[in-house]
Amino acid sequence: MKKLVLFIYCVFPALFYAQIPKYSPKVNFAIEIYAFLKGQNSALQKVASQFPELQLNVAAAEKNSNVLFGRAKQNIEHFLQDELGNSEYNKLQSGLDSLLNKQLKNPIENEKHALDFLAKFKERSFSITDTLLLKGIISFAYHDAPHEEIIDSHSEIFTTQDHPKAEQSILKFPIPKSWLAEEAEMPETVQQFTSYYGKGNEKILIVIYDLPAEYDDVALSQNSISKMIAPDANLIRTDAVTIDGRPAIMIEVEEIINSADPEMKVRMLQFMFIHEGKLYCLQGSIGPVEVNKNLEFQIKKYEPLFRLIAANTQIGS
Repeated sequence: MKKLVLFIYCVFPALFYAQIPKYSPKVNFAIEIYAFLKGQNSALQKVASQFPELQLNVAAAEKNSNVLFGRAKQNIEHFLQDELGNSEYNKLQSGLDSLLNKQLKNPIENEKHALDFLAKFKERSFSITDTLLLKGIISFAYHDAPHEEIIDSHSEIFTTQDHPKAEQSILKFPIPKSWLAEEAEMPETVQQFTSYYGKGNEKILIVIYDLPAEYDDVALSQNSISKMIAPDANLIRTDAVTIDGRPAIMIEVEEIINSADPEMKVRMLQFMFIHEGKLYCLQGSIGPVEVNKNLEFQIKKYEPLFRLIAANTQIGS
């Protein structure tokens, strides 16, 4: 088995992914990352079984591996069980185990190949160069607590400086590293970011509106905001906050998308403030989803992340 390293890191996920049914993009993404993580663990056990003298090396490799690996694997298992149900999840595991057993049935040719794999495993534990793989592992490692991705420094700073849609406006804020930056269609939306490297149902947007002169002295409040939101939007709550020392307001809104067939809805937390004749809105959203779906749990899960981004936003001139 000369190509053990190549097989686990490149070939195995592709082989398995080609055999699974097509689910939602996020579920398929989870399965692809899970195939890699489980294949890697199986290869480690293969090395330990065939070369008992390397068992301590394998144990050290597992202990020193990036903590994200184990957390991502556990979270993916919980996620897939919830999404697929027990029957489909067990079928998925059986198919994965069957392919692993088939591909790893032949012995590793010599100890050098096993040591090469352990060295590659150690290297990958500290530096994953495959962007899609890295984004997937980080995404699911923080599936249970999205805000911890920024707390653990897996973030990048986005700035509106020199952005063609932002003119002279300068805003800086952190974005989770696993989210995908995308251009937005609406002219007021400077940039949008989508969770799970574009496969998720959560978005972060930065929107900037030019205000008429009469709005220069408007104080953002529940009363003034209620006049700005769409007529069919349901204003759930408001909260006075500060952004970079400036007074701001957070509103939670649920809006029906009437143009969709069937009708869909979006739940949003919008952090708004006025600066130099412009209304800035940092928006975190869940959806669109079916109108009968309860988004209470999801919005509470992502609220710490959305608040953390707003709290770390810096305003320039």
